[in-house]
Amino acid sequence: MAAYLPRPEEERSRGRERRQGRNGERAAASPVRQHSGNRRHVDRHGRPTTWQYSCGLCQQDHALSSCARFRGLTPFHRYETVERRGYCRNCLARSHLAPDCPSITGCRHCNYRHHSLLHGASQLDNSLEPAIRDDGSLKLDIVLVPTATVRVSEDGVDRWSSIRALVNQGSTMSRIAYSTYRRLGLRSFTYRGNRFAHFRLMPRNVNSTWALRVNALITDNLPTRPYSDPIIDDPTQDFTNNTLADMDPRSNTPIDLELGADVYPALQREGKVATGLGDVYAYPTTLGYILTGPIRNLPRE
Repeated sequence: MAAYLPRPEEERSRGRERRQGRNGERAAASPVRQHSGNRRHVDRHGRPTTWQYSCGLCQQDHALSSCARFRGLTPFHRYETVERRGYCRNCLARSHLAPDCPSITGCRHCNYRHHSLLHGASQLDNSLEPAIRDDGSLKLDIVLVPTATVRVSEDGVDRWSSIRALVNQGSTMSRIAYSTYRRLGLRSFTYRGNRFAHFRLMPRNVNSTWALRVNALITDNLPTRPYSDPIIDDPTQDFTNNTLADMDPRSNTPIDLELGADVYPALQREGKVATGLGDVYAYPTTLGYILTGPIRNLPRE
């Protein structure tokens, strides 16, 4: 009896089925890293993991705080790594930035709001230190700091809110308190790993049509109170309320906004007026007169 010989078309079909079977076996033998909606995947050893992101420094499956390579860096380079790769400097997470960090714990070494592994970085000395500090060795109520009550609103929105600002041309960038940014519901954007709020700034005088667009760094390190003790002397006796940037510059109302050198040229005007109190002068600005200067001189000894 003649043997059955398959046709060329049948032989080619069987070859394709065998190749597909072998490819399926190889695919099942080697797990492939796949991401789903909740970012669950398997690592290179086939073990399931729940890390949302791999380490941004060495690409291994662990948190940045557990990375041996990260821990081996100097505090300076750790801070640079965190900023450059978009980590939160408070908890070293990648799902948010420092202004939105829900963590209430601070550095174990100094209790400031940054991760303990970043302690000692030179960048923290300028970016996280309060603008006004009173460590008890110097009474700051001998100096009147320049404050103003301003109105803040978003572009295209008629609704505005009054907040208290500190005019500090020694600060390179305007800053707004995180609590104020959240309370006012301002818009924000991210630039070089930092969150900025964008808003329109106006004088407290509702009859003024002057306005300035400001980009302010969102921070949680503005001074809560400008003075340690109440100031008794009143330097505003010769001024009307409409001409003052702050109706009560002696007030201990918390500071919501710090206006830095980035906006100061738009605020300043020529001249100054003596108030008759120590060396306190009133300086005209687009926000009104801003009072600042020593109320009484420091002791000679």
